[in-house]
Amino acid sequence: MKNIFFFFCFLFSGSLFAQNTLSGKVIHREDNETVVGATVYIPELRVGATSDVNGTYKISNLPKGTFTVQVSYVSHRTVIEKVAVDGATTKDFVMENAAQSLEEVIVSGSSTKTVIKESPIPIAAITQLRLLQQSSTNLIDAVAKLPGMSQVSTGAGLSKPIIRGLGFNRVITMHDGVRQEDNQWGEEHSIQIDEYSIDRYEIIRGAGSLMYGSDGLGGVMSVLSPRPIEEGKMVGRILSNYQTNNNLYGISAQIAGNKNGFVWLAQASTKSTKNYRNAYDGRVFASNFTEPINFNGYFGLNKKWGYSRIHFLRTFQKYNIINGTRDVTGRFTTASVNASGEEVDRPVTDGELNSRDFIPYNSQKLINEKVSWNNLVNFANGSSATAVVSMARNRRSEYGDVTRPWESQLDLYLYTNYYDVRYNFAAKNNWEVNVGTNGMFQRLDNQGFQVLYPNYNLFDNGVFLFAKKSYDRLKLSGGVRYDIRLLDIGKLYIDPDGNFQVTPQGAGSERFAGFDKNYQNVSASLGGVYNLTEKLAVRVNGSRGFRAPTVPELSSNGIHAGTFRYEIGKLDAVPEVAYQGDLGLTYEDKNWYVDLSVFQNSIQNYTYSERVQKPNGQDTLYNGNVPIYRYAQGNARLRGMEGTVTFNPQAARWFSITQSYSAVFGDNLSAREAEAQYLPFMPAPRWISQVKLTKDRYRDFLRNLYLTVDLEVTQKQNRFLAAYGTETATPGYQLVNIGLGTDIVTKNKRTLASFYFSANNVFDVAYQSHQSRLKYLDVNPRTGRAGVFNMGRNLSFKLIIPFEVKI
Repeated sequence: MKNIFFFFCFLFSGSLFAQNTLSGKVIHREDNETVVGATVYIPELRVGATSDVNGTYKISNLPKGTFTVQVSYVSHRTVIEKVAVDGATTKDFVMENAAQSLEEVIVSGSSTKTVIKESPIPIAAITQLRLLQQSSTNLIDAVAKLPGMSQVSTGAGLSKPIIRGLGFNRVITMHDGVRQEDNQWGEEHSIQIDEYSIDRYEIIRGAGSLMYGSDGLGGVMSVLSPRPIEEGKMVGRILSNYQTNNNLYGISAQIAGNKNGFVWLAQASTKSTKNYRNAYDGRVFASNFTEPINFNGYFGLNKKWGYSRIHFLRTFQKYNIINGTRDVTGRFTTASVNASGEEVDRPVTDGELNSRDFIPYNSQKLINEKVSWNNLVNFANGSSATAVVSMARNRRSEYGDVTRPWESQLDLYLYTNYYDVRYNFAAKNNWEVNVGTNGMFQRLDNQGFQVLYPNYNLFDNGVFLFAKKSYDRLKLSGGVRYDIRLLDIGKLYIDPDGNFQVTPQGAGSERFAGFDKNYQNVSASLGGVYNLTEKLAVRVNGSRGFRAPTVPELSSNGIHAGTFRYEIGKLDAVPEVAYQGDLGLTYEDKNWYVDLSVFQNSIQNYTYSERVQKPNGQDTLYNGNVPIYRYAQGNARLRGMEGTVTFNPQAARWFSITQSYSAVFGDNLSAREAEAQYLPFMPAPRWISQVKLTKDRYRDFLRNLYLTVDLEVTQKQNRFLAAYGTETATPGYQLVNIGLGTDIVTKNKRTLASFYFSANNVFDVAYQSHQSRLKYLDVNPRTGRAGVFNMGRNLSFKLIIPFEVKI
């Protein structure tokens, strides 16, 4: 395939050899001073540059054509303009102060590019700067406060993204154009990507499966690494982060260069914590985690015809698992083996509470390795093609037996080969058309001493067509996709101890015969954005999507060490089919920005797990102490809304106030009793109010100063799955967060360092999120409170030291 791709590169790029460049200046509208550090980016070509100390920029090795140029800078409105590039082209840009950047171009989840406010599907983009300005303990925590987003968490380290009430295998995570596969079906399974390596998130709320395959009933979260830098430079940074609550320290080193079109980036990081604490539990035993060493990067070519890059990564994470057991005094306990060889609980010591150590018998060890080859070719007629091929190995080791502490109870090796090929036709008569195919080959190999679900082989493929049509006031977009999934699921056997295995254990040991499954279906989407006036736009979208059952949902039959429950699959599970409608409006003038969305998502054959109970209402237990859960299906409906209102007066651009709201209500339409009428893990309605003050410069040594004060109000969650004791109501709570920061610069305007401070939960409120799995752990005998509470007050300090060298 490599030889074929390069053949097309040279075949169609012969007419692109003329030297085309785009250069110019970026200045402030208010005082005509130059803007230092503005990013000038061409989304169609995935290339850009940064304005220097004189405000000048230059992008070389460009094809001839008309392109969208995005200019962005902290505390300024993003500029988006069409520019015709032919030879040495000069274009200056004028930027206006603003506390919010209200326009962005995204390049994932739709066609080659889409301006957010022109998309009928709600999209959010969050940049690295915004990530730095807030405190987070993992990459999902960093985006969980966006409207429509939330997280299912297991302490501070383990989080899963939830979009509009849907998560797990209903949300697709993309990393640099490659589908992220890391056994995401588990509630305590995190996304295995290094938080410090992320340059940008692009989040599609709703029907995101059209371009990236089935499973995206909730949406798509696309995670992107830093873009290549401009020609003739080598830049880098050292990032350090310390957080007070769990004594987190993190260090990341990154360096990137571009010489004659050869681009490269290398990054390494480490992170470690102690146990976090709150006002009710003190330090929470086994809540610590560590990432001993992560590294990632890319290298390749940026030329007139496009680019070809090899991306690589390896992440290594260790998480202790909180079980919440305590003695009569309320002190946390841990499993141990006494002198007689019996398993008993003992109180943890003060040293263990303050430790960073990895607990061998109650923990997870995760290793994710991936190599991908990403390509873009621009043809002389204005069309382009992209091709991505990747190989990944994900290893999940779960330890849960104190008598065999160094042996992994579950040891899952997941091998995934992913591919994505697209052709983007040249825009003609205001039409933009994209066709493509993507999918994966996947294989699971069990190597632990117990088995939860069988080995399997999976083949996934989808073909799609997506189109956009622009009129004077109307932007239409939509498409259709056909998917097929082939599953070959292996056999299960039972050993003399009653544990399931994937290899024969003697005559009569077979308990699951294995089977082949074939799923296929159609997804479609159609919507539009209509500009009622220059300031007011209305958008509407309708979609149909589907999700095939996962192997765990079909064939689980064993104890899951990470969740302490026995899980039973549903062999006759059928695909989920979702019909979603979105209606929204956007209003923007010189002082106000308003964005409102309402949606309904009706899902047929919605898959969920429920406790198995006896006729008398008591739990059915395995081995006397492990609750049994069984997967079930029914029809479901999710309805909700998201809204954001920003006031940023033209007469005082240094001030803004933003109010956001999000809510989703999930109903199980197939419930046979009142206590089962609501879907589990639904986030509570939430209000977030933020006041932000900014100042472009102070004297000659401080730039980009900001101060934010947030009030986060989470309402009481009364809509919960009460049946089988699965969930309970969750009280509301209010949190206050503060952030401030600045760039320290030299007299010639070069940045020496950037400092970011944030304080989360300033008043140390003790609370439980409804989506926290720790809420359902044992009752504390001393206080009578059930479960473990979320993290208390946490102060975060980040210092970034950048450098730049001409090469």
